[in-house]
Amino acid sequence: MENVHMNQTELRQFNDYKRKLNLQAAQAQVGKIEYSLTDATVDKAILKKACQEANTLKLGGICVLPNAVRMCANMLGHNPQTSLIACISFPHGGDSTKIKVKAVKEAIKDGVDESEVTVPVACIKEGDFGYVKREFRALKKAAKKSALRINIESNLLTSAEITKVCTLAVDCGITSIRTSSGFYGSGFNAETITAIKNTVKDKCTIKADGVSTLGDAEAALDVGASIIGCKNAADLARLVLKAAE
Repeated sequence: MENVHMNQTELRQFNDYKRKLNLQAAQAQVGKIEYSLTDATVDKAILKKACQEANTLKLGGICVLPNAVRMCANMLGHNPQTSLIACISFPHGGDSTKIKVKAVKEAIKDGVDESEVTVPVACIKEGDFGYVKREFRALKKAAKKSALRINIESNLLTSAEITKVCTLAVDCGITSIRTSSGFYGSGFNAETITAIKNTVKDKCTIKADGVSTLGDAEAALDVGASIIGCKNAADLARLVLKAAE
């Protein structure tokens, strides 16, 4: 290919166009980052700042406990630039299916875009997958057309249990799977994401949690995650955008 010679004006236009493409790619990646705001110490001031940052940066979402949903919906305003996710039965998953179903309905009523429910870990460990399947179906029915994600707390499960619960999730029409909350150990594990991806293929999305660096984010996306969960979401998003400049 012959060399392309550009004058100063053309070179400036070319660099501006290249920067725009880089920014578009960076903004798309920022749109995959979710703010994890489920610590017990998260107060109104923290939530307010997070909602403002999420709207400004156009993060993929903010994840909060059910009692913060209505407040955050109001803080995000009538034209939110981010999704609102309620983390239900977090992080133990030990609530009854009836309670979880009610919580999903309440969260939707309060304004969430997606409900994330922790699986009944004890039932999985006992091999009672009939209970798990019934719960998934009940949750899916409660969510109706709203997106539904399950948190499988993979650090507590064996490889076989992860494969089984992910297979049930796909069969029941679950929208997305979260690897873990990080409450029971490191939330980010590339091998776990790969195992989940091999099971679900493209039938549901995968959220990799415990991500804190650009390297972690890139690694998670490379092995099949399409959602990045982290506590420092705003800082990570700014780094992504800065790297594109």
